[in-house]
Amino acid sequence: MHDVTSAAPIAIRTARPTDEAAILDICLRTSDRGQDGSQCYSDPRLPGFVWALPYVRLCPEFAFVLTRGDEVMGYCVAAPDTEAYEQRLDKKWWPMLKVMLQHFTASTEQDRSVLSYILDAPRTPGEVTDLYPAHLHINLLPELQKGGYGSRLLSHQLQSLQEAGLTGVHLGVDPRNEGVTGFYSKFGFVEIDRTPSIIMGMRFA
Repeated sequence: MHDVTSAAPIAIRTARPTDEAAILDICLRTSDRGQDGSQCYSDPRLPGFVWALPYVRLCPEFAFVLTRGDEVMGYCVAAPDTEAYEQRLDKKWWPMLKVMLQHFTASTEQDRSVLSYILDAPRTPGEVTDLYPAHLHINLLPELQKGGYGSRLLSHQLQSLQEAGLTGVHLGVDPRNEGVTGFYSKFGFVEIDRTPSIIMGMRFA
């Protein structure tokens, strides 16, 4: 029997405000080492509040989604200037979340980890941002993690950053998901630090 859904066209476009719920959901469903983290969080929005949504709001020109027909299946978000982005988070984003979550009670280890991050978000070291000023996050739902779709989406983001005049970009990989580093290596990313996240960077020629 022909699967109409799987035959729907795959496309990449700039994220829209109406995509925010889907982006939060994708972040949740890939938050456990690339697998579904729905059971890890009492509030399903928590991982996306840190690693997805602020990019869509604060750096919309570098927020892209991968769609299958009308359905958002993945996203790649980036901040072109990590230092400036982290300053904006400190001034606008984290204070808003602290108010929003002031009555939230953490009940899982992951809940506590995200709340701790929001209360005292770490700054990226200057030795990273000096050479790799931009950073990005990319996540695709499992059904599109094969077939080259992630490569297409990442290539689109890297081209956008390069065309904007950026000299380099970095990203972080959960050490429990170290196998994915091979994917980034194909694009020219190399390991530059462990914090304990595996930090990988690439320079634009």
